[in-house]
Amino acid sequence: MKMKVISMTMVMAFVSILHFSCSSPANALMSTLGGNPQLSGISSLLKGAGGLGNLMGKGPFTLLAPNNNALSSLGAGALENLLKPENKSTLQGILKKHILPGKFTADQINGGGLKDVLGNALNLGGAKITESIPTKGGLVQVLDGIIK
Repeated sequence: MKMKVISMTMVMAFVSILHFSCSSPANALMSTLGGNPQLSGISSLLKGAGGLGNLMGKGPFTLLAPNNNALSSLGAGALENLLKPENKSTLQGILKKHILPGKFTADQINGGGLKDVLGNALNLGGAKITESIPTKGGLVQVLDGIIK
């Protein structure tokens, strides 16, 4: 009986390790966003757009994540409107401006010359990076504004 319990415990530990190691960079990044109350808005928008994996594919990548204060500057009802099914492609286009293929520090981003996943030159448009959060396979760079 004791050997059976030990064997079962080892199997469960192996499955947990396997699940963690197979977790995609997009899932790890979404988990990081979900754990930060100041990033709940961008997390909701990403989920509404089908998730990061749908927007980017495999990482590594850098997400330029507007905090909730930045998103509130869009005005009342703007986020709810973007989350409507008929606006999904518009939402995806906006979010793709906030995703960089590769792992970039705040200094590299501020230095310029980078492109978003659409191939457009990155322009923060006055938004500032307020925090850098490393994740498995990428970085979250928290912004105090929105990229337009």
